[in-house]
Amino acid sequence: MQPLQHLTWILPEKFLLPDLEELLSKHFTVQLGSMIKSKRIWYDSFDWRLFRKKQRLTREGNNWFLEDFQGRLLASLTSRKKSFRFSWQFPDSPLRKALKKPLDVRGINQIAAEELDFCPIKIYNSDKKIVAFLTIQQSTNSQNKGQQTTVQMKEVRGYGKWFKRIAKVLKDSGAIRLNSIADLFPFVVEGTGRKPLDYSSGYDVPLTPAMKSIEANRQIFAALLASMHQNEKGIIKDFDSEFLHDLRVAVRRTRSALTLLKGVLATDVTERFKEDFRFIGQITGPVRDLDVYLLNEESHKDCVPKRLQQGLSYFFDVLAEKRKEEQRQLVVSLRSRRYQQILTDWSQLLEREDTLPAGIKSDIPIGILAGKIIHKRFRRIIQDGSKIHKSTPDQELHRLRIQCKKLRYCLEFFATLYEPQHMKQFIRQLKMLQNNLGDFNDISVQQEMLEDYLSSLRPGSRKSQEQAASIGGLMTDLATQHDWVRAHFEKAFTHFCRPQNMKLYRETFD
Repeated sequence: MQPLQHLTWILPEKFLLPDLEELLSKHFTVQLGSMIKSKRIWYDSFDWRLFRKKQRLTREGNNWFLEDFQGRLLASLTSRKKSFRFSWQFPDSPLRKALKKPLDVRGINQIAAEELDFCPIKIYNSDKKIVAFLTIQQSTNSQNKGQQTTVQMKEVRGYGKWFKRIAKVLKDSGAIRLNSIADLFPFVVEGTGRKPLDYSSGYDVPLTPAMKSIEANRQIFAALLASMHQNEKGIIKDFDSEFLHDLRVAVRRTRSALTLLKGVLATDVTERFKEDFRFIGQITGPVRDLDVYLLNEESHKDCVPKRLQQGLSYFFDVLAEKRKEEQRQLVVSLRSRRYQQILTDWSQLLEREDTLPAGIKSDIPIGILAGKIIHKRFRRIIQDGSKIHKSTPDQELHRLRIQCKKLRYCLEFFATLYEPQHMKQFIRQLKMLQNNLGDFNDISVQQEMLEDYLSSLRPGSRKSQEQAASIGGLMTDLATQHDWVRAHFEKAFTHFCRPQNMKLYRETFD
């Protein structure tokens, strides 16, 4: 049995309900229902995580709906509470489960709103039987008061020919068939200053091999500066932890590019801004370090027996209070004269385009310079990684982690200069090695922090005793994880250096 058809049409501009009624009445027997008013709020994360999954989250009154772009309902929820930020704040429900994976740690915010007028329409044949259901929806953009009218058609089984006739009448009137819900986004976000996929935490700057390195520099740095500016408001409002994370990534990439592309900009400019962006890294570090702990609170608690989990709750309460203090200081720092002056000076420098202060490598085609930089970084990783053995100090693994990060940034900066599929594969292989080294570093940092905190506890009180016991249990588990990750480094490095990957490297970069 064939599924019943559902179609949606966008009517011509200023084509309202009376116009549609008049049009349909010329061809069919039409019965209009009562008009229903509603308001629909559209939600997504700042980086459009639901849109990227081809999903739309909306709320009408107390009712939440998650649909795919074909209009199929994936999950819903009725709740008197109308404000949720994170997936885990929703009541336990199919909607909460459906949002958990795509949103992860990102919050949702209102991206648009529309005032709606619905009117159901029934189409009858000469035997007074219903042959199709229609719903006309008049939408008013809450931001700029623009209007758009759509018609939803639902087929009645056995009356497929009527369904096609109605569709033809709408098409002939100038209506445009809606391919997916994604086609509605441009209208509802108009006037909000946003558009779908206008922000991504990823990096994508189109370069050409013949482009002068100084122009490539300008484009790379301009994209990273834009990312910093886009995340500032979210950090100050403290909407979710990813705003700070993304700004810090843009800062790290900028510092790395200044080092990796040494000689393209004038030396004095490079040295000045390396120091400036190091300062930004320093003022944003404390809050991010605490975010990493707080985001992993549940997983840390799962590492110790239940009887020790209360002590960890005390510990995380202390961290949460400390984060509030650090967040307040961060906001002061972001509004400070020094921070604002750094970004203003950097922006004005990049806007000079052809008059950027040039270094000795400024005119080298970026295709040539990129190849030299990638080869140098890759060889360094192979050489340093090959020297690591069971007795090698932990610090050497941390140095190798930094080398891998620099190579990763190189690959991201210059990705558009190489064959896309090869580049994706090679980055994927590098990420596997980075994951091992990153886990090793994270556990090391956590161990040091816990040791410092443990030494600061005042002995005697029951609360301190519970914290000491739980932190001791967590440190024992972390020590086991640390040993396991360290033991698996050789496997991760050997996998990265395997013949297939070396062949991929040569095919991509030689």
